[in-house]
Amino acid sequence: MKKLFFLVAVMLFAASSAFAQFSLGGHAAVNYSTMWGDETDDVPWGLGFNAGVATKISLGLFAVAPEVDVGLRRQSDDDVTWSTWAIEIPILARINVLPILFIEAGPQLAFLLSSEVEQDFGMGKVTVDYGDDKIDALNTFEFGLAAGVGATVIPNLDVNFRAVFGLTSVIDSKKVFPEADEQSIKNMQFQLGATYWFM
Repeated sequence: MKKLFFLVAVMLFAASSAFAQFSLGGHAAVNYSTMWGDETDDVPWGLGFNAGVATKISLGLFAVAPEVDVGLRRQSDDDVTWSTWAIEIPILARINVLPILFIEAGPQLAFLLSSEVEQDFGMGKVTVDYGDDKIDALNTFEFGLAAGVGATVIPNLDVNFRAVFGLTSVIDSKKVFPEADEQSIKNMQFQLGATYWFM
């Protein structure tokens, strides 16, 4: 019985793969990011970017489109700039609602690479690097949700607008403020990007 089930599963996979179209491309986006959650009313917005590779497995009107991007997130005002580098992996389900228009949504994983804060004290800027052993005050893994809308402007070029909301805190608040109540401070981004499919 197990062999029969396995054989049917293999045949179904082979049949679906015969109709699937695989694409590989390069993705780049400008992002506008801040934080949301506890005590984040005064966190400024900042301009950053992400870029990487994208794949797409299409089955008619439906597709799965994962990416692996390197992202720079920034929050900046007149005195303080917080910059964070991360590997971002959105795994998006895409539905073509019109021949050239699609919507997409799915989970996004992120892995923190480095973080630094640059502050102006009036006599010059001071940079504090939270890399290597100092990064333990920040959570190095993040889980969130991404959703957006896009259009195919020419056969190999997609443009899209995407919102990303982190669901896990970027800071381990107990390591920063041991006596305070635990706080959750999460990433939020709005992205305008493009993907060029070269395969």
